[in-house]
Amino acid sequence: MKRLGLALAAFGAAVLAPQVASAQAPQPCDRDCLIGLMDQYYAALVAHDSSRLPLSNDVKYTENGQALTLRDGLWQTVKALPSYRFDVTDPENGEVAMLGIVKEGTNDNYISTRLRVENRQITEIENLVVRSTSAAPAGFTRIPQTAVLPIFNEIEPAATRSSRSELQAAANAYFTGIDSELTGANAPFDPQCQRMENGSWMANSPDPKAGAMQKLGCKEQFDTGFQVIVTNIRARRYPVIDAERGLVYALAFFDHSGAISEYGRPDGTVQPVTGTFTQPFSFMIAEVFKVQDGKLRQIEAVLTTVPYGMPSGW
Repeated sequence: MKRLGLALAAFGAAVLAPQVASAQAPQPCDRDCLIGLMDQYYAALVAHDSSRLPLSNDVKYTENGQALTLRDGLWQTVKALPSYRFDVTDPENGEVAMLGIVKEGTNDNYISTRLRVENRQITEIENLVVRSTSAAPAGFTRIPQTAVLPIFNEIEPAATRSSRSELQAAANAYFTGIDSELTGANAPFDPQCQRMENGSWMANSPDPKAGAMQKLGCKEQFDTGFQVIVTNIRARRYPVIDAERGLVYALAFFDHSGAISEYGRPDGTVQPVTGTFTQPFSFMIAEVFKVQDGKLRQIEAVLTTVPYGMPSGW
């Protein structure tokens, strides 16, 4: 009888073991799953109710580098779903990020949100929100963004698709070209490369009224030497990479020491540095790079001014 009891116990354990293992196994979250969680996040944000989200017990939340509770900041002020939203997904790394425009009070503010997902629970929420005037600076063109530029959603041919490491290297070369080099020689720019920041065309602008610098291509701008005013690009992170679409979502800080009073141009003339760039400050930036055939083809960023040398909170 004792042997029968032991046999039955062993049989029961054998039957239950696969079920327990299955219950404990990580649940993968594909592209649709990640986008769905970003949908849920913004619906909860508009409702000012984080209890609607599948959150881990130790979820971490920051807003412009500051750790907050899920009752503060945007959780009190967001009025509507984003009027513009551009998602980048990375199922391999369990992350999704977006660039967009959100209604805060009466303001339409540019924003970036990053979510980290583990076992279909949100473990990290990182927001960068640009709380500033809605008008673009003189010489810049701010477009009414409502739709994602089609090029960002293009699937790259398998034969010419860059690997994850190659995509990250291309984005990193862009940052290094700004803070360590005086030309665009080592940044892999496509001749048609365009750059947009906070809804304003900054390179290869299609607007005939754009300023002279904004009409230049990405490489041509680097070749002017203007980037010497950026004294360091630090805390570089590349948490979201979509190799299928050739996209890299990067986060970093652009430090401006304020100590650069002038810089030499390729034509031998000297350009004085004026205004904001004569005092210390940093830009906190979220930037998406589109890479085609190994070249930086399209760049879109959201950035805001923060205290000089401020840490990321991550």
